[in-house]
Amino acid sequence: MGKHWKRWWPVLPALTALLMALMLPHCPGVTERVFSRGMFRALSTVLGGLTSLIPLSITECLVLALLPLTIGGVVMLVRRVKRSSHPRRIWLKAGRCVGVVLSFGLLLYMLMHGANFYRYPAAELMNLPSVTLTPDRLAQLCADLAEKASHERQQLPEDGAGRMKLAGGVSSALREAVQGYRQFEGTYPFLKGAVSRGKLVMLSHQWSYTGITGMYFPLLCEANVNVDIPPSSLLFTVAHELAHTRGFAREDECNFFAYLSCIHHPSAAFRYSGYLMAYIYCYNALYDQDPELAAQVSARCSDAVRRDLQGHNQYWQQFDTPWGITIERASRAANHAFIQAHGVEEGVYSYNLMVQLVAQYDALSSDQPS
Repeated sequence: MGKHWKRWWPVLPALTALLMALMLPHCPGVTERVFSRGMFRALSTVLGGLTSLIPLSITECLVLALLPLTIGGVVMLVRRVKRSSHPRRIWLKAGRCVGVVLSFGLLLYMLMHGANFYRYPAAELMNLPSVTLTPDRLAQLCADLAEKASHERQQLPEDGAGRMKLAGGVSSALREAVQGYRQFEGTYPFLKGAVSRGKLVMLSHQWSYTGITGMYFPLLCEANVNVDIPPSSLLFTVAHELAHTRGFAREDECNFFAYLSCIHHPSAAFRYSGYLMAYIYCYNALYDQDPELAAQVSARCSDAVRRDLQGHNQYWQQFDTPWGITIERASRAANHAFIQAHGVEEGVYSYNLMVQLVAQYDALSSDQPS
């Protein structure tokens, strides 16, 4: 019995993670209470609290160190095998070590992120009313967001091209993003979290070739942010990644909570970023239904907002090279498959589903009939 236990115990964490992935989609109540508000909350408080003390992206450091460490480890292993009279034992021991790391890593991933895909939907947690997204309703929502974004934009400093710039710099923005969540943690306690900052990624410009603006690394409960992107979308991105650290995995819900935290933020820059990004998502949804109506709504944007939108488009155009397009497509396909693997059929298109949540929240806050 002892020998069998010694042989098979390393696979138990992986099997536990597999059982969670199979069973939790059918038990949202258990997921919500036991995992999202239980184990995840406890682990993220410790792990996220510790990693937040370090301003550097630990994730980026690990990624950069992974290749040389892997090559060095393989070289050392091959040398040891050549010198040994029992090479098979060494290969088995090395494989066992890798398997143990992967097994525990998979379980930690499920506890820190995977399980959160299966908790109660955000709309249910917030008691949001049901809303039908007709073109007229979308147009009304877009117009309102455009006007609010234009109003907040008046207070913000500009660069030489007349586009929004960050008054306090990137590092300050990464630290201050959490203030938006603290404005309504009392109303929505499920959004409390220990992570207090987003992490600056040094190779952000190179990262933009993938089309990715941020990444939550579950094993460290770390919110990594591409700080090379325009400020008007950067602040929203930080808030989005912080939503992951608060126990939400679905991208549409993280987009929605980013919007919610931004528009409640004491800083006009964050409020502007929230309204602007919500406007972009809603405008795209309206354009798909009624291009002419979308064109009429776009006139509600101020000239300053238009300059920021133009800057946003110009930024991403610089990566539209054959090499850049190949990288972006590969990255998008991988992310699409990853999201779908957790039962979200829309994959990367689930980001756009935030429009429904924004409309529902708008109906709730304005007491409109659903």
